[in-house]
Amino acid sequence: MRRLSSTLVLVALAAVFDLGPFDDGGTSLTRAEFTAKGDQACEQAHDQFAELQKSPPNSAEGAVTLTQNLVEISENELSQIRALDAPPEVQPALDRYVRAREQGIALLKQGLEAAQDKNARAYARAQAEIAAGQVRRVKLAEAVGFSQCSVVQSGTAGQ
Repeated sequence: MRRLSSTLVLVALAAVFDLGPFDDGGTSLTRAEFTAKGDQACEQAHDQFAELQKSPPNSAEGAVTLTQNLVEISENELSQIRALDAPPEVQPALDRYVRAREQGIALLKQGLEAAQDKNARAYARAQAEIAAGQVRRVKLAEAVGFSQCSVVQSGTAGQ
């Protein structure tokens, strides 16, 4: 009986402090909260992109380092967006945007491989493909409600 009492107290405390597997069913963010938090993640990534791209690489090694950092920033940004509890009404548009971002990240990784192989032509081709999909990513981001995601700010590409 004593163990049961202790267990019930722990369960009650966990529920009160929102710990554990308790789902109240209403945890999704509002659309405004979701887009604000998503835009915040994107703005932070843009700032990091801009900082890195102040000094363009002048060697294959520099391109490797830059592209590795851009991949990491992009993956982190996308992870932050995925971690947000999107409201159901934006989920279909969000799914389309996430797929487009995954494709962009895959192109960044192709560019990284090209830079590692010192293949300037393949690196340039990957960069051109990233740029070619930019307008589509912006439109998909806007369909979600984002205003800072996938926009090109001076000196940034691949977002």
